[in-house]
Amino acid sequence: MTKTYKDYLSESLGSKKHDFRVKVAGTFSGEQEDKMKSMMERFKVDRFKKVGVTPIQQFPLDFPQVKNCEVSIYEVTVDYPTTQQELTEYLSTGLGVSRQKLVVTRPGEPSEQYQQEVTKREGALLDDPDYKEAGNPQFEDYYGDKYNSGFVKELNDILKLQRKARGEEIPGGKPDDVMKNPGKTTNDIPQYNKAPLEQAPEIRK
Repeated sequence: MTKTYKDYLSESLGSKKHDFRVKVAGTFSGEQEDKMKSMMERFKVDRFKKVGVTPIQQFPLDFPQVKNCEVSIYEVTVDYPTTQQELTEYLSTGLGVSRQKLVVTRPGEPSEQYQQEVTKREGALLDDPDYKEAGNPQFEDYYGDKYNSGFVKELNDILKLQRKARGEEIPGGKPDDVMKNPGKTTNDIPQYNKAPLEQAPEIRK
C-alpha cells in the first residue's frame, strides 16, 4: 500500500504538538471562523478554541496599521509542523483577510507575555532583592544556537516532506528510508552502509 504525505509526516515527527495563537482584527464572522477551522485541518487540528474578543481599542496590540477595532483571538494546536509565516499567508489568503489584520504568534513569546494582564503590586520593584517577578525564563527557547538549530531542523523536515509529496528524490539516500530517519543520510542507515574495503574484489595485476 502506497503511503500518503500524512503517513510520512506522522512517522517523521511523531506525536509532537504545535501551538499557535491566531488574532484577527476587525469584524470576523461565524462563517469565517468555521472556514478557518476547516482550513486548519490541513495540519490536523488537535485543539481549536476561541479565547475571546477584545473590546474596541484605538490602537490594538499587534496591529500597528489598524485603528478603532476589536480583536478575535483563537488558540490552535496542530499535529503537523508549520511556521507562523506560512500560517499567516495561508489563512489571510484563504479567508480574504488583509495581512495587516491577521497575526499568528506562539504562546509564551515575549510579546504575548507583555500583553497579559498582571496583578498590580505594591511597593517598589527594587524592594524585592530576589526579583521574583522575573520568574525562571529559559532564554534558549527564544534565541541562541539551540533555538536556531531547532528552527532550522523543523524547516528542513517540512521541506523534505513537501519534496517527498511531490515525488522528488531526497539527496543523501533513498526517500523512504530518509523520511523514516529524519535528519540522517544513507551513511547513517545500517542497510546502506558500504561494505568494508577488505571485502572488495581483488584486483588482478
